[in-house]
Amino acid sequence: MSAVSSTFRPDRLMSGKRGLLFFIILVVNFVVWLDVAKFGLLNPFWSAELNLNPEQIAQASASYLLGYFPMLLIAGVLADRFGAKRMLVICVAGVTVMSASTGLVVNYDELYWRNLIFGVFFGFLWAPSQRLISNWYPGTMSPKATAVWMSSTLLPGIIAPMIAYPLATSFGWRSAFYVIAALGVPALVLLVLFIAEVPEKLRGISAEERDAIRNGFEGTTKPRLKVGEVLQALKKPSIITMGIATAFATSATWLSGTWLPYGLITLKQVDPNAVALATPVLALVPVGVGLLHGKLVERFFQSRTKPWLVIGPLCGVIGYGYAALMPDSPWFLWAFMIAGFAYLCDPFFWGTVNGYWAGIARPEVTGTLNGIAAALQVAVGWFIVSNSGSWLDANASGLAQLSPIWLVGAGIFAFAIIPVLISKEVRLRKISVDDAPASDPDAITERTGV
Repeated sequence: MSAVSSTFRPDRLMSGKRGLLFFIILVVNFVVWLDVAKFGLLNPFWSAELNLNPEQIAQASASYLLGYFPMLLIAGVLADRFGAKRMLVICVAGVTVMSASTGLVVNYDELYWRNLIFGVFFGFLWAPSQRLISNWYPGTMSPKATAVWMSSTLLPGIIAPMIAYPLATSFGWRSAFYVIAALGVPALVLLVLFIAEVPEKLRGISAEERDAIRNGFEGTTKPRLKVGEVLQALKKPSIITMGIATAFATSATWLSGTWLPYGLITLKQVDPNAVALATPVLALVPVGVGLLHGKLVERFFQSRTKPWLVIGPLCGVIGYGYAALMPDSPWFLWAFMIAGFAYLCDPFFWGTVNGYWAGIARPEVTGTLNGIAAALQVAVGWFIVSNSGSWLDANASGLAQLSPIWLVGAGIFAFAIIPVLISKEVRLRKISVDDAPASDPDAITERTGV
């Protein structure tokens, strides 16, 4: 048995040095998203202490998106040009400092500006993480790795309530900011020591593992690209249409982070400890589906990407539509349709689109493409969240006050399906001639052209 077969399995996500690197990427993303999650969860506490009205709650909640979305694009370009690891180091260091300092705010203005600066550093997470995955996991491995990575960004929805609410009710909401921010320190150390752009740059990796990883790619990938090479990839029509789709496909999910806790705790008067127990159960659904998403893409629709890119927003339409039309249903079911069913959009859409980018262009450009896509998505998210405070129906009672917000979100999900349908198809694995439909002569190719 060869050394590579005994120590490294190319078909396993967590095998060898690559597995350790991937685990650290998951840890880094988990810690940063945990910092993000606790802000929305605690808004019933900080909004009450700072005497904020619904419009101020919306503006403060959206301020980090205002800092976040331009940095998504910048980070993607910088990740392709200077390397993803540097961007992640900047992200974790900045998020840790700003998260802890937000626990010191004493008025609305301080809360707004510190949350905005937090968003600037948060912007250095998304595209660099996806670029590293694309550089280390080729072919059919990409959707599997991306889906697991996406689940790591959803796991904070399970863990954050169990940390934030007990701390807030026992020691005050500020303590939750300090405790969660401290987790960034070990994440930063792991990132510095065990992450590299490409296999050739990782310390301690064997030649056998490096070659086995490289054999999975059709050609070689570069740790850095010239600006001209990046711009060349942006000329394809399907990149433009799919970019439009990403702007709207998951942007409405930002509404739930602000208004789901507000609805349950402030409007419905549900005990925060009950919400702390219920919220993790709700998040188990999108997280569990995210872990299986790579296998679903591989086994259904002949590894086509477009069906999954449509199913994601469709779940959002159904989930938010139910919340808007059925506000008098049991609060747990109401919350499940928002944070459980509608949130399936995230693993279905973002767990697939990275493979789409790599298939329609080249792996090295995924940093820029994801940066553009995520920047557009967050820009739309910032706009709707910052304005959503004025959408509450003051004439309604209980959770019905939030129904206009969920209707707007459902409409945005629905709109995102249109550009997906007119984009070119990408298949993420080769299939045999016998498996290919007679009406689809291009089905045996791994990727379709534009």
